[in-house]
This record gives sequence, structure tokens and C-alpha cells, in this order.
Amino acid sequence: MKFKYSLFIFCTLTITSLRAQVSEVGKSDSNVRYVTGDGTYITLSKKDKFVFNINATLQPGVQIKSEDAEDVTTNSEQLSLNLVRLGFNFSAYDDQLTLGIVSDFTGTTGILEGWVGIASKNKKYKLVFGERQTNTNNRLAMADERYASVMGPTISGKSNDGSIYGGLMQNFVSTTREGGLYFETNFNINNMRLYPSVSVTTGEGQGFFDPVANSGLKYGGRLDFMPLGDFIKNNAFISQDIYHEPKPKLGIGVADSYNVKTSNSIGAGNGTVSGIYDENGEVAFANYNKFVCDLIFKYNGFAFVGEYIDGSIHGKDLFTDAAASVRLTPENASAKYSLGSAINLQSSYVTHDGWAVEGRYSYVKPEFDVATSIIQTQHWYTAGFNKYMMKNALKFGINATYIDQKGAGANKTTWINNLAVQISF
Repeated sequence: MKFKYSLFIFCTLTITSLRAQVSEVGKSDSNVRYVTGDGTYITLSKKDKFVFNINATLQPGVQIKSEDAEDVTTNSEQLSLNLVRLGFNFSAYDDQLTLGIVSDFTGTTGILEGWVGIASKNKKYKLVFGERQTNTNNRLAMADERYASVMGPTISGKSNDGSIYGGLMQNFVSTTREGGLYFETNFNINNMRLYPSVSVTTGEGQGFFDPVANSGLKYGGRLDFMPLGDFIKNNAFISQDIYHEPKPKLGIGVADSYNVKTSNSIGAGNGTVSGIYDENGEVAFANYNKFVCDLIFKYNGFAFVGEYIDGSIHGKDLFTDAAASVRLTPENASAKYSLGSAINLQSSYVTHDGWAVEGRYSYVKPEFDVATSIIQTQHWYTAGFNKYMMKNALKFGINATYIDQKGAGANKTTWINNLAVQISF
């Protein structure tokens, strides 16, 4: 761990020193420049456009949490480094060849992302191979955690208590990275923009090199439709309008994935499901389907996001015992897989001075209201305040989340309060 932090500090000092240098060095077709919040860019050759980008993010914070379950109250406090990231990006031949590596120093996953992409000359088609944020999750799960409006602890890219993104992601998404093959395209219909994509991944979440026997692949696709034209930068996948869209913008997305024989409750990991057998008494798993639809509207600092997700299982001749005498039903499968649905609604406003206020509501509904179900009825309420500075490179934030869980399972209420500061360079 000391080595990781030493490496991070070394890279930080290197980036800082590069910033202090003269922006143009060496030959006239090469330069080094620093962009506030986006990191250092090293450009070689104007003809082929070889561009290297190094960026880093540091987010320290404090969390105060209180949980009341069955009249027993548990309080906890922690100081943590919520985000410690170092990223490297490379592009060549006018973005026809791209590469990305993201290191995460907050948990057990040292390399959070590693991928290479090849695009057509006209940028209409792109093929990506490696581990990256998947295209089959909800909209806000496709955004970099650095742009999350609510700041809080993460471990290897995951928010364990759900305070960052709310109940929808906590119950049906978890990790957002998956290893596999991705194909993306884009085209116009008059002034409208469409972004279709398909993917074939391991179905193991971030466990790219940890396959499980008797498990299959995950097949998915997504379509994003923007009837009012493109958003600024990646603003279509950020909850707050930090770039202040000068014209109204609307994004509508639909995604679906089918994870064949998944050994994880939501198809975002491996080895967490057991006790399922086929008709021959061999270890088996069910197929997990996840459907997503979402929308985002932004204009002049105002933003609204709506997300819906549904998880279900499929499969024939599955049993809960090796003797193949007791069939696996959807109801008892709810103790092994996340079956149910959830919605997430949130609205925010960012002033031109960088002050931001946000409110969020999430509702989680189980398919079967039984005590053994992984998914329990939950209501999530979140309020947050942020201050953006230095072209969004520096951010201060405070937020509070109240979770009310009621149903056949244990009833409990939880308060989560976060205070954090984030700097990107």
C-alpha cells in the first residue's frame, strides 16, 4: 500500500512540474499543455496527432453514519480517501487509435480500467476491447465517478453504501466496469443524434481474469437518442449541468443485457451464488436479464434525471438440490438473485458561480416481498450541496441520505452524511 501511495505522489509531482513548464517545447509540431481539471496533454506530430494525457484525482472525506434496525442503533464515523485515481490516455492518427488505463488506489483493484479502441476514419464506428464502463447499465452508472454530484467513499469504483448514486445502483448495479468487446456507432437524423452500441462481456464485472466454471457470457446493447442534438462534452452522463447547456438538451436511453449462467446476484461479479443444480446434479446457474430505460434533461444549469431498472431470471430445469428433486422457482431464486425493479429521480441546479443544490428520490421494489429476498422495499431520500471552482477542477460537497427499508425482511432506517473535497489535475 505504501508503494501505491508513493507512486501516486510521484506522478502528482511529475504532473505539477509539467504544468510549470513552457506550454510549447521542442519542435513546432509538438507541445506540452495543462488543462485545468483534465490534466496534462503531450502532443507529438501535428500530422498524425499523437496525444498523451495524464490526469489524477484526489478526494478525501469524512462520513457519519447511523443505522437503526429492530430498535438497535449503530453509529459509525470514518475518515477516508474516497477517490485516489491516476489515469493515462493515448490517441493517435486523429483518434482512430485510442487507449486508456485507470489506476485505483482505494481498494483491491489496482487497475480499474484497461482498454484499447480502434475507430473508423470518419469516427462513425468504433471497436473497443478490454475492461471499461459497460454500456448496459443506467445512465449515471456510465459516468466517471469524478463527476458524481454526491461525494462519498468508494472502493475499487464501487459505492458500498449506495450514498453516491442511490438505491437503484446499490441494489442492481454495484460495479460499473466489465471486460469484453464493445462496438459503438453514431449517426444523425436531421439535427437529432443517435448512439447505438452492443457488447459481449465476461459477465463477471471487474473480475476480468476470474472466470467461474459453468458460467457464460453477457450479451447487451444500448441506444441513446438525443432529439435536440448533442450535449456539451460528456454532459449527457453527468447528473448536474456543470457546463451550463446554452440550449435545452434531452437524452433518452434504453439498454438491455442477458447474462448467461451468472454466478453473481446482479451479474457484476462472480462466485456469490450457490445451491443451484441442473437435472444431472451438476452445479449450475440461472440466466440474469437486466432492462434499463432513462432520460436526462438539461438547460442553463438546471438538470433532471430519471432512471428505471428491472432485474429478472430465466432458465429451465434448475433445482435447489443435487438430487434434482426441488425445482428452483422465481420466488426462492430471489434469495440468490436481485429480482425486482427500482426508479431514481433527481433534480439539480448549478449557478454560474458554481454553487449547486440537488435533491434525489429512489424507490426499490422486490419482485417477491419475502424475508429471504435480496431486494427489500426501500425509499431513499438525498439532499446535497456542492461548490465548483477552478473550472470544476476543485469541488467541495456535503450531502445527507435517509434510507427507509420496510417489508417482509428486517425493517431498518439509515442516515448517511458525507463531507468531502475533490481536486482533479
